Amino acid sequence: MARVPLIIHERLGSWARQLRPRTVGWPVRIIETRSTADLEAALAHSACPLVLIDLADRPRSGLDDLDCALRTASNALVLVLDSGTHAAAPALARELGAAHVLVGVVPPPAVAGLLARWVPLAQHRSESDGWARAPEPEPEPWDRFALVGAGFTPVARP
Repeated sequence: MARVPLIIHERLGSWARQLRPRTVGWPVRIIETRSTADLEAALAHSACPLVLIDLADRPRSGLDDLDCALRTASNALVLVLDSGTHAAAPALARELGAAHVLVGVVPPPAVAGLLARWVPLAQHRSESDGWARAPEPEPEPWDRFALVGAGFTPVARP
């Protein structure tokens, strides 16, 4: 089964430090991003990634990144964390398409528990979209000649 990208988008890296040990053994690949460009690059080749966006003390840029994330990967399951200091941020995040918004001080086990419930959903969505596993690399052109020395004749391709 393919590993689901778990993209943690935050300024400082504290959620990545909290979640990395809690996700050991999960079928996820943690990707940390700090900028909008990094976030777009991480989302570019994913059918249904899990995304955690921490608004922290910059709700405007975090909401802009949320909008960008959902334009880049419309099937993404996005969890937004808001410290609660900006009253309008949770409603705006939901309006932009966040799957869930947690407000206030949220313990890491609660965040990990929610993400754990989303992993099977993300896997199912990825498989439904035909993204079950990474594509196989193209064989090198000289690979077909490797067996000639062992008595095999290469097959000509049209």
